[in-house]
Amino acid sequence: MDKRKSANKRVKDRLFAALVDFAGRKDWSKITASELIEASGVARASFYRNFKSVKELIDYGVECMAQRYHEGKPCASGDFYSREAMLYKFRFYQENAGLVLAFHHAKMAATLLDVITDCEINAYGDIPASSISKYSIYYFSGAFYNMMLCWLESGTRETPEAMADEFLRLANNFR
Repeated sequence: MDKRKSANKRVKDRLFAALVDFAGRKDWSKITASELIEASGVARASFYRNFKSVKELIDYGVECMAQRYHEGKPCASGDFYSREAMLYKFRFYQENAGLVLAFHHAKMAATLLDVITDCEINAYGDIPASSISKYSIYYFSGAFYNMMLCWLESGTRETPEAMADEFLRLANNFR
């Protein structure tokens, strides 16, 4: 990566880190660019060179997390009921607990659920819009999201392995 791209990435990351620091204190939808500029210590021009709005900064954070998720994914199969896939998910979200909880505390839970659902759609592949089976991805994503969020909020007392096994046990009861 050339120096300019590297510098821009550092600016974006500093701005996003400042945004995450606001989580729990202020809804992200109410944060201004000026507040982020001040909190991050970057120049106003640097903010506007990279983002048109705070929403674009949020989207940047979502894209970074989704990219990390896909880059580390061990299996390309669309079987979201495999133990390997579930274990990866719980480990990934445990490693990114701070960011997940920041989204939740900033009242951006729907955005995070959309990311999880999009990751599953991407992994599972296209299901015809006319097929009733398309709803299984939304059911699975919502169930996983709620279980994962409860686990993270309770301090991840159980292991990712135990969580993957419990999720699969519950999912198998509903198939």
